[in-house]
Amino acid sequence: MEHARMLVLSIDAMTGDDLRAAAALPNFARLLDGCALATEVLSVFPSLTYPCHVAMATGCWPMHTGVYNNERFLPETRKRPWYFYTDELARPTIFAAARAAGVSTGCVMWPCMGRGPIDTLVPEIWGETPEAPFLEPFCAAGSADFIREIWPRVGGIPQGFRQPMFDTFVTAIAEEIIHRRAPQLLYVHICQLDNAKHYFGLGSAQTHAALSNTDHLLGRLLKALEETGVLAQTDIVLCADHGQRPVTRVSFPNRFLRAQGLLTPAEGGVSDWRAQVHSACLSAFLYENGTENASAALRLLEEERVRQALGIASVTPRAQAVERYHLDGGFAAALLGEEGVFFSDDMDDGPLLVPAAQTGVRYLANHGHDPAVGEKPFFLLHGPHARRGARLCGARLIDEAPTVAAVLGLKMPWADGRVLRELLA
Repeated sequence: MEHARMLVLSIDAMTGDDLRAAAALPNFARLLDGCALATEVLSVFPSLTYPCHVAMATGCWPMHTGVYNNERFLPETRKRPWYFYTDELARPTIFAAARAAGVSTGCVMWPCMGRGPIDTLVPEIWGETPEAPFLEPFCAAGSADFIREIWPRVGGIPQGFRQPMFDTFVTAIAEEIIHRRAPQLLYVHICQLDNAKHYFGLGSAQTHAALSNTDHLLGRLLKALEETGVLAQTDIVLCADHGQRPVTRVSFPNRFLRAQGLLTPAEGGVSDWRAQVHSACLSAFLYENGTENASAALRLLEEERVRQALGIASVTPRAQAVERYHLDGGFAAALLGEEGVFFSDDMDDGPLLVPAAQTGVRYLANHGHDPAVGEKPFFLLHGPHARRGARLCGARLIDEAPTVAAVLGLKMPWADGRVLRELLA
């Protein structure tokens, strides 16, 4: 059986508002013409890049993938290693389904795909810091021979994830994969729009410039498909993971727990703890250590005076998070910030709630919020399997992988999402 061809491009933090603005740009306009489009796509909670992209690759809620933060919570240390590897996921990805069906695959910078069952893989991963050289971490978790082969052409970039250079680098890698390997399924993740919103704010000139530059990079990918003679046969998906919300205040719940005698900091970590909070940016998770007096911190954080002092809008115990957010894990409760509140892991002495401008937090906008609030991402399908002009309002992030799989004839029986057949020809 001959399978279709697909390019899936995730444009981090791109929302419906951004897509409407992008309609005036040539390459977005080209794909909007005759596309099938789902708007108001419900992301996952918390709306962070890694949980979202895992949901987009597995078709599953965080309660089933086990990834509900960008970083792991290690209570004894202040180090927070990121989720880089597919074998850390509790559910398979679309790439496993493709391999089972004999469909060739490629992947560039899609979060959590390191060491995955992907034919040509350049993973999103770094060494000790994001500023360290990329080559060896890429090779250790990806397609080492291919990476070393193309490195003379693509490797001359600044160290670190500086934008817009990094997205140019990602696009150059994707072009090499298209020309050299021509996979039937290629996933690519670019993120300069997310970066611009974080550091310059929503609606900023830098955000508009990032959108325009993303259009240029999209054009390069379309040209590569055209040069290899497969553009007309390729279904192209444009999608995104989450929106963002403005940041105006920073909350320090671990300072509160320290003052209550529930947390004792030490150099590089903690010497003793009964409760600790791990930030998910605009939300956070409360963890409790042991069963004795285990609910003391939860009872404290549920008090209205404490929530007001910390800028917490709601406290959702784990059992309720399953129903409310399709979320489960080793936490005691999920904390949702009030409008504009960003949570810090800092546990040193100091005030509990501070204007962002008076802290070292540089974000003007961020995510991790309730995905039902604010501008939402979209899912666009253009190509031979798209139902021209089809419109759908209110799909879910977990529906995206099953829909891609349906076009390719792949089976994903583990997925929580459904096929968006309204968008398919």
